[in-house]
Amino acid sequence: MAEAIIMPKLGMAMSEGEVGRWLCADGAQVTAGQPILEVMSKKITYKVAAPAAGIVRHLAEVKAKAPIGAVLGYVLAAGESLPAGAAVIAAAGAGGSPASTRADSEARAAGPVLATPAAKRLARDRGVDLSRVRGTGPGGRIQEQDVEAYASAGRPIEPSPSADGQTAWTTLPFAGMRAAIAERMAQSLRETAPVTLMTEVDAGELIVLQESAPRPSRISLTSVLAFLTTAALKRHPRLNATLVGERIHLLPQVHLGVAVALDDGLIVPVVRDAHRLGLAAMDGELARLAQAARENTLSVDDVTGGTFTITNLGMFGVDAFTPIINQPECAILGVGRVELKPAVRDGAVVVRPHTTLSLTFDHRLLDGAPAAQFLKTLSDYIAHPGLAFVAEDGGI
Repeated sequence: MAEAIIMPKLGMAMSEGEVGRWLCADGAQVTAGQPILEVMSKKITYKVAAPAAGIVRHLAEVKAKAPIGAVLGYVLAAGESLPAGAAVIAAAGAGGSPASTRADSEARAAGPVLATPAAKRLARDRGVDLSRVRGTGPGGRIQEQDVEAYASAGRPIEPSPSADGQTAWTTLPFAGMRAAIAERMAQSLRETAPVTLMTEVDAGELIVLQESAPRPSRISLTSVLAFLTTAALKRHPRLNATLVGERIHLLPQVHLGVAVALDDGLIVPVVRDAHRLGLAAMDGELARLAQAARENTLSVDDVTGGTFTITNLGMFGVDAFTPIINQPECAILGVGRVELKPAVRDGAVVVRPHTTLSLTFDHRLLDGAPAAQFLKTLSDYIAHPGLAFVAEDGGI
């Protein structure tokens, strides 16, 4: 019996995916569970396994986009044919074979371009040459979604000449990871009641702890902050919670998300069971996740299931900011740069390194007092890291 190869759901915000590459040839013999296809969401790449042993038949072309659940191909038994109605999913902008695609482009270039007014406006705004877009409307008429698909496929957007002949601004596609981030952030602001608390804390002992190990084994500052934040969350479970229906669930596990900046956006890999990790193990897992994020090899488990997020903009010279909650979590911690500032210690003015913490929490789930108590505990741990190591529930 034919077994369908379907587009998986790689996260809550995903509505469609893209075929990255087939890992086996059309007609190849495969075993059940063998990776046969790479698909990409707006954030990660995922290997799809064969649902059964048999012969692989491709339906989706490389770079084709398809909704969740779409049939990308089949695994067939020997001598079995493709099911009736099986349809090829072409890549964006493709009309079949390379030769026919090229002929279509030449025909469009030679004659007038048929496009809806909305498609023309979008093409003008996005800097898209309509003669290169394949229309899917009646008679090949180009529709707005055709322009969007063309721009989202990664074509370079060139500056458009203005009316006076000068070069106007360059436009960038509002698609892919950028669109996914926009969707999630706007949804968070619509559905939560965000409040941000900020506090400045002496980071001198934190720096000493971070630099105590000799190079090259020195633990990153982010890893130390992640470890101390996890210890504080264990003492304040109201910050490690989520809203399910009409019940607030206090989660027993800490799955800590740590934001990583990429060239074209932001991704939040998740340290699973962070409450079970010591400082060295935390550092090793964060290093692995950051490398995988930059190489686009994160798995679905690596980017889902977070219960609390840390985002550090200190390396960019930022002091404080208002981070947006990464739903369905109820809070997020922003960390600013470490900067030398005067401070009073034992009655004398001294220069000490300080950092600013920015905690955004969902006021629907908790009030300012418990959020401030968490922030106070974390500030104490940063100022005196030894407290986290000796706390009964601090977790070493």
